[in-house]
Amino acid sequence: MSWPLHWSEVAVLDSNSEALGVSQWELMQSAAEQLAEQAKKMLPEGGSVLILCGPGNNGGDGYLAATNLVDSNLSESSKYDVTILASHESQKDSSEISIRAREWAIASEIHITPWYSNFVDSSGCASNSRTISAFHPELVIDCLLGSGAGGIGSELRGNISEIVPWLVDQHWYPRSKKLACDIPTGFGTESCLNADTTLTFHSIKLGMADEKGKSKSEVGNLIVASLPWPNETINPGPGDLKRYVPLKQDAVKGDRGRLLIIGGGPYHGAPILSAMGALRVGCDLVHVAMPSLASQRVEWPVDVIPENIPDVGLFSTLSLDVIENRMSSGRGVQAILIGPGLGKMESTKSAVQCVLGLCIKYDVPVVVDADAISALPKDAWPLGLKGVVTPHEKELGSWLVRKSKEELITSIINENNWSANLESSENFCLIKTGYVDEITGLHNREVSLKGGNPRMSVGGTGDVLAGIIAGLLASGMKPWPATRIGSYLLRTAGVLAGEELGPGMLAKDVPIFVSKVLSKLI
Repeated sequence: MSWPLHWSEVAVLDSNSEALGVSQWELMQSAAEQLAEQAKKMLPEGGSVLILCGPGNNGGDGYLAATNLVDSNLSESSKYDVTILASHESQKDSSEISIRAREWAIASEIHITPWYSNFVDSSGCASNSRTISAFHPELVIDCLLGSGAGGIGSELRGNISEIVPWLVDQHWYPRSKKLACDIPTGFGTESCLNADTTLTFHSIKLGMADEKGKSKSEVGNLIVASLPWPNETINPGPGDLKRYVPLKQDAVKGDRGRLLIIGGGPYHGAPILSAMGALRVGCDLVHVAMPSLASQRVEWPVDVIPENIPDVGLFSTLSLDVIENRMSSGRGVQAILIGPGLGKMESTKSAVQCVLGLCIKYDVPVVVDADAISALPKDAWPLGLKGVVTPHEKELGSWLVRKSKEELITSIINENNWSANLESSENFCLIKTGYVDEITGLHNREVSLKGGNPRMSVGGTGDVLAGIIAGLLASGMKPWPATRIGSYLLRTAGVLAGEELGPGMLAKDVPIFVSKVLSKLI
């Protein structure tokens, strides 16, 4: 079973599939075949078909679907008169498979009319070799954007913003049947090309259904088709880096987030390991708040900012005013990591609970790690808190005494009203760490990841993982994708570190290899 996919997860799974040996070209061929079959069901006696093709992979699906329909004319009695309206003169350079698909359509001698400036003449008619205005298609297949639109409610731009109103204004359009490939163009806007049927792949996408699971009117009859990828495709992989927040050329200090790590007391090394994990994943500013005795034992890396607090030996409520001031001053903090090396004294647990309350108050996502997990309410997650919890098996057993993970997830969904079809469905994630990372989110999000280096069992790697996830949260990611990326990066970095350093690899050696993995994948 899958979950309603975030639109950006489409590219994630395509790339993960390719890494597992099933190419994106094979996926496109499968999608196109199923799209053509659905078209035949909607026009069983044959007829005229207009396929709208955008410049990316969704358009590639359309080009290959066109060749499938034309090829079927050779073997079936039903005949399909196919014309393609291309949004651009050529496909995106970055979409090699859609370039190839367009070439196939050209080789099949399918009539392709590109949209261009002055496509529509002064009389409102299309001025081209085959006047599409007079084509009167019985079926229109929408392959303009799909998930490439970016998200629900994304406004149309460029040629596509011109095509849509022109199309809707055609006198034959209301009588034509409409089939959307993956997601209707303009979904969530007033410009949406409403579909009679939408053929989507692997799973429904965020926003396509209401809270009761009924498809939205713009989508029409919703059909979910499978793709020929391995079962492991849904697990974290290199494709997950498609959701990594890109670097901006005009960025200034702080744009990629400020993270506050609260830890230390009995132990002083753990918060520093977390800080280096966060920095190496691209977080701009990392502050570490720890009691002064622990702080004095630390060899502070120059890139880590000490956050002075009044506590001496253990973290307590005495430091809450300083923590809240950091959270509310200036640009505040974009994420908090609490727990590494903190200790489990009752006074510390009380302070942790207060910090979690501040996270709710200021809407700051949090990673609850290590000793801080013992401060969570038994069998529950604080109402309104967005974030990640990172227990190993023993910590999980101490936290969830009477509830299973599944029961916890159900209660979080119901208490917060985090709908399956909204972005809030990515607001929480639990990663049970170990030989196999078990990652559980909301609404059937459940995946796992194994691999890495056996030396990753050394103390401190969990602190690095927590820092990586927190750094990603601070850069603007949601808990679900941040956890997936964090798990994959740590294990892949561990492999590289092990290859270079051998069995003497330490947790402090791993963060630099996180940067090296990122440099290869983004």
